[in-house]
Amino acid sequence: MPWAFARMARAAEILYLASVTIFVASSAVLATLGRPAAQIAAPILPQAHSYGPLELGPSLPMATLPQLYVQPQNPLMWMLLAALWLALLADGIGQYLDPSDHGPHPAWLPLSLALLGGALWPWLVGVHKPLATLGALLMLTAALSGAMRARGQRRPAPGFLAGWSLALGTATLASLIGAPLDLTTPQTAIVAILPGAVIGMFAQERLDGSLAFSLAMIWAFCAVAVTTMASSPGVALAAIIGISGMGVVFVRAAT
Repeated sequence: MPWAFARMARAAEILYLASVTIFVASSAVLATLGRPAAQIAAPILPQAHSYGPLELGPSLPMATLPQLYVQPQNPLMWMLLAALWLALLADGIGQYLDPSDHGPHPAWLPLSLALLGGALWPWLVGVHKPLATLGALLMLTAALSGAMRARGQRRPAPGFLAGWSLALGTATLASLIGAPLDLTTPQTAIVAILPGAVIGMFAQERLDGSLAFSLAMIWAFCAVAVTTMASSPGVALAAIIGISGMGVVFVRAAT
């Protein structure tokens, strides 16, 4: 019956907007807590050194790669996170007021799953790292699925969310793998950024003209490079290589 389908569609729009609101609120609280995130990657271990009476001891552990995304360390990463929040809120409100997500495979279901998962899993990092990593991969998979379903709807938010989720998800997975292997932070960054860029290049081909996906990944890698340029040049170099790869597919998609 038409009225039944209309009610179900309205419920879907409300659920999507609620998921957006929950994700933005959760990530905003996490980003502004002002405390170091739990270490989920092996930090760079200082070489053995005998500190004199006037020398300072080792500094506090550096931020892990995933922490750079969820707890920004510089204005560029803050701008990326703020752009993600604003894009999602605008998309959620826009779908509520003027829905365009129709068809047999609507995007709201995987997008809502990605947002609800993204609101929860970062809080599990200090409690259960494998479960948090599983949540990050679930968010990544669902966000990519939602972005592909939203192709042709002229909605930049799903693609932007998918790009940000891919950068964060691969960083989180690489950090979990890097800890037992005693990888340094630059090595972990290479394991995260370079495969992430390769996956992003293939995903962009599937997303056709969704430039927001590549834009989010390039923005994320630029922010990582700026954040780590002085403290960890290896991380910055990996990010620059990732920017180059995503820049190629961005230009191809734009033309």
